[in-house]
Amino acid sequence: MGIQLRKLLRSRVIVVFGATSRIGRSVLEALAAQEQVSVALVAAVENAKDPRVQRLKRATNCYVIQCNFASGGEGSLRRAVRNADAVLLVPALSPSGVRFSKRVIDAVKAEQVARLVVVSSILAFPEVLARCRPGETDETSATEAVGPTQDDVEAVEGCEAVEAHAHTQLPEAGRAVTLRIPVLMETLLYCRDELLFANRFFGCFAEATRVPCIAVRDVGLAAAGVLAYPKRKYEPIYHLAGGPSASCSSQEVARCLGGLLGREITYRKLDDLGFLLLMKEKGAPSQVARGIVGLRVLLEEPVQREEPGEALQQSHDVVAEPRGLPETFHSTGDYRLLTKRELVTPRQWLQRCAALQFARTPQNQTQLFVVGSGEALFLEVSKFVAQQITAPSSLPSREAGEGAIPTAETPGRHGGSSDLQHAKVTLCTVKAAPGTPERARTATVPLPPTVYQVEGAAASPMGNLLQQLSSLDVVLLIPPLRLGTWTCLDVVRTVVHAAVNANAWGIVLVSSLFVGSSASQQSAALEQLEEIESCVKTSGVPHVIVRLPLFMEYFLALSNCDEGENRSSEGFGGVEEEEKCDVLSGTQVEGVETEPTEGSPSSHMTWPLLEPSLASSRVYLMALEDAAKALVATAFTFPLHRGRTRVLFTASPTMQEVQRALQKHAHKARSVRLSRVDALGERPGREFWRIAYWPRAHTQQFLECAVELSKAAKTAEAQAGGEGEHRAMVLPVSQRFKDVTELPPVTLGRWAEANSKCYTRALAALKAGE
Repeated sequence: MGIQLRKLLRSRVIVVFGATSRIGRSVLEALAAQEQVSVALVAAVENAKDPRVQRLKRATNCYVIQCNFASGGEGSLRRAVRNADAVLLVPALSPSGVRFSKRVIDAVKAEQVARLVVVSSILAFPEVLARCRPGETDETSATEAVGPTQDDVEAVEGCEAVEAHAHTQLPEAGRAVTLRIPVLMETLLYCRDELLFANRFFGCFAEATRVPCIAVRDVGLAAAGVLAYPKRKYEPIYHLAGGPSASCSSQEVARCLGGLLGREITYRKLDDLGFLLLMKEKGAPSQVARGIVGLRVLLEEPVQREEPGEALQQSHDVVAEPRGLPETFHSTGDYRLLTKRELVTPRQWLQRCAALQFARTPQNQTQLFVVGSGEALFLEVSKFVAQQITAPSSLPSREAGEGAIPTAETPGRHGGSSDLQHAKVTLCTVKAAPGTPERARTATVPLPPTVYQVEGAAASPMGNLLQQLSSLDVVLLIPPLRLGTWTCLDVVRTVVHAAVNANAWGIVLVSSLFVGSSASQQSAALEQLEEIESCVKTSGVPHVIVRLPLFMEYFLALSNCDEGENRSSEGFGGVEEEEKCDVLSGTQVEGVETEPTEGSPSSHMTWPLLEPSLASSRVYLMALEDAAKALVATAFTFPLHRGRTRVLFTASPTMQEVQRALQKHAHKARSVRLSRVDALGERPGREFWRIAYWPRAHTQQFLECAVELSKAAKTAEAQAGGEGEHRAMVLPVSQRFKDVTELPPVTLGRWAEANSKCYTRALAALKAGE
């Protein structure tokens, strides 16, 4: 009824399908802004109560018609386009989207609408999609195994199927007009979180490859011009390509963004499979992602041609030539013909959008709230963060990688120039635990938050201190395992409860890489970590679980069983080196009450490090320094990891290989004999948790799991007839350390070289006369 009334007022009725897409919204905004023609805008949507629809209605003053997009809803589609002068169709590229688009075209034909404009993509055509190699996705191989289904066929057809159906059903000249567009510049917005939190963006193109592109606003202007004049004669197909001026390389984008944002921006090239998976994770249509990969092949991979008159068997006569820009992407002048304008260049688009979309502000950056109890890992995180705050020049951001504390621009006082502000970092150390006996507690009845003494404040309820948490904080939770099972769980529950109440960004939780591993046997230590993970997962708070291995600093906590009581007085490098070793090994947290240490040093070894089963097993290791960098980097880039479990380690040597590395770098070539070192022997003041975070029980669990994994790998190799590879004994990782931090890891050799005096002092055999 409303549409007919607008017709009487001589307004041209334009119906838009795909109104909530970027292109659909841009077309509606362009039509609403133009003043040459009076138009009545109608958004045909599936759900009129969708918040995006309500925002669009307020912005463009359009009418909203709710339609049945499912099969059988043809009647509602015909009612939507009845009495319309023109219809815009922005096809969805899913199989159901293709079928729906065809039903819209049928409705346009049945209602004799004068003009249909279809926004099509050059990337979605089979000649581009076919260049995505088979087997690049799991779905491809599965399809090939059973044969293509109807959904698969229609998904591959994509926009070409919609375009062909439109020109078949509406054969009259100029009635169906197709606008073919290259890559949208707004595709960069899929990398918005990476740019905001990690100063990088990703793609599958080489850095120097020039990619043809167009701004969504230009697409909207071109479509609006064709829709506003349904009686004008137009060609059936227009290519909205602008040649070299409307193309750019990833290298140019990084350089331009860096200059506009005032910070270094890097480009990360992914392989085709990695790009497809990441785009799927970002919610990009499958055909768009696969089309971009096909375009990469089209632009980058050389053409093989044969020299005329030469034999086919001579491989050197086959010459590789770069493909160059396909003809469909050459400048056509079509956009200027339709709009009397020039296409926006990539640089102009970045100048317009960079500050709005990618600028850092205090409101869109994460803050760090670290909770621990003075263990080695907590101290290493504190040290890494403090180096950046107290002496930024001593640790440049490129050396901190993605663990660099982010800075954001804040408005200057009295309208002056803006200032740079570091993200807030809070370090919370739990120093004392309640003395409730463990036997009085049950796993099924969690106790209310209890009173803890926290560093920087007098004895006060921990919940009160955690009220400092805000919605901008990411909590880096290092479970205080050394305080005992139930005390540790109390701390975890209290922190999680506070994070939920503060609506914090989320929690980064430290756990063991053997949690959930098939090689791990049930133990009290493993059950404790599983319960901690479950507490975080079931809380509803966003989280990332980082499962870490045994730390290399474990070897600094061990001692040679032949050393005797007078070993502690031995020194190698004078007073200065002695103090350095004491800092690494004797860090004492004032006022800490710990449980009695199990396995105090005894006169005999309980488990020699080179015991046969352990000597040949792979031990998964990581330097504490690297662990701190990975945890801080994960916290400051939390939106990139949200909801995932990261398994990280940087080395997987056997214990025999560990001995060779330690011996190679031993101070003064002293003999390092791990056969005389007890794997579980602790000394007072040098407990494992002080030096390498994991308490004795968890350290034992790491070593036992390593042995079990080695046995399982050897059994599998024997069953396979001895053809298994040695590397099959290595656990898979969910992400490489360098991918998390943008830094190379500390190798076992480098670690041994840096700590040679400290570990030699503890592990080397005594010389005669000492």
